[in-house]
Amino acid sequence: MKRRLRLKQILQLLQDDPELSLMEACERLAASPATIRRAFVELEQTGQVERTWGGIRLAGPGALQMGPPAFAKRLEQETEAKRAIARAAAELLRDGDVVMIDGGTTTFQLAEFIALKRIRVITNSLVIAQAIDRLKAGKLGAEVYLTGGLLEPESGLVVGPQAEEFLRRYRAQWAFLGAAGVDAKSVTNYNEAVLASEKLMISQAGKLVVLADATKLGKQAMCILCPIAEVDHLFTVKDKSAEKMVREIKKADVEVTSVPSK
Repeated sequence: MKRRLRLKQILQLLQDDPELSLMEACERLAASPATIRRAFVELEQTGQVERTWGGIRLAGPGALQMGPPAFAKRLEQETEAKRAIARAAAELLRDGDVVMIDGGTTTFQLAEFIALKRIRVITNSLVIAQAIDRLKAGKLGAEVYLTGGLLEPESGLVVGPQAEEFLRRYRAQWAFLGAAGVDAKSVTNYNEAVLASEKLMISQAGKLVVLADATKLGKQAMCILCPIAEVDHLFTVKDKSAEKMVREIKKADVEVTSVPSK
């Protein structure tokens, strides 16, 4: 049976029954457990289903959007662009790397592309940590270190002195951060509560990678995160309206990768 047909049949079975066990799917589709497990993982990665004990169930819109409502709402904005940016940025990582990842709706998209990499992830985002764990689906992959501290209910971020002390204990090859604004002078964000942790990620990492869709280029938010010259690599999407700003950012010796949004 072709892979696409099998996936379609599994989704059809879920229309009749809210949950589907591994063994039931094997019997109904006359397929091996290994085949069905692969199909379950693929459907989960696309966000169409979520895992249950021993099987799967249909997911609501954006199954991997496990964060608070405000966070999930922001995930719906520029989704394809953010996913394309994350896919490209994830290619920088190699087995054995340590990467610090700041919470955000663009960095959240990294989970899909790094969950099965043999790396170590240090993050201040409960949402990202959960997403990586779910996408691994029990397989070997990214090892996640989650900071301690105060949980911000609207963002799923862990902030405060405890988070900062945690970050000081580690070094990383990479820091992957999102931004509310990126221009020829600086990288900026809105959330002052997490600013200290973000700056620590930058200081504790060998290279700084910023992920920002085209709507963020040329914008300035309230809090200055770092001068643009401190950024090693900017990942964004191709957009004619942002071409001039990209040229200005490159003058600061920032490597810029502009990817197609689809």
